[in-house]
Amino acid sequence: MDSGYSTVRNLLYIVLVLTVLSIFANFYVASQLARNSDELARMGLLLQKQMMGTALQQSQELQKKMEQLNQDAAGIDAKLQKAQDSFVARMNVELPRIMDNYVKSRAPTIEKQVMKQVPR
Repeated sequence: MDSGYSTVRNLLYIVLVLTVLSIFANFYVASQLARNSDELARMGLLLQKQMMGTALQQSQELQKKMEQLNQDAAGIDAKLQKAQDSFVARMNVELPRIMDNYVKSRAPTIEKQVMKQVPR
């Protein structure tokens, strides 16, 4: 019976050693998982900061482009206003001359028509 107890005792020692090794392995895996989780969280924050930085940079570039477009539009508006004013001023000068010339050219024809219609 001594050998039976000895065998059971040896098996219990082996089970105890395996249990302790299993507990240490579980703690090691848990610590590695925690470390990986922390690293993933840091990477997520870093990516978020980079994305926000990129978005901020892009929005600043868009703002600069919009300001440039506004300046260009203001310059075009000023040029159009100047051209419009110039056109109106030119029409104020030339339109009466054109009308006078037209009336002078049509006067003989109209005079003839009036003479035909007026009884003598």
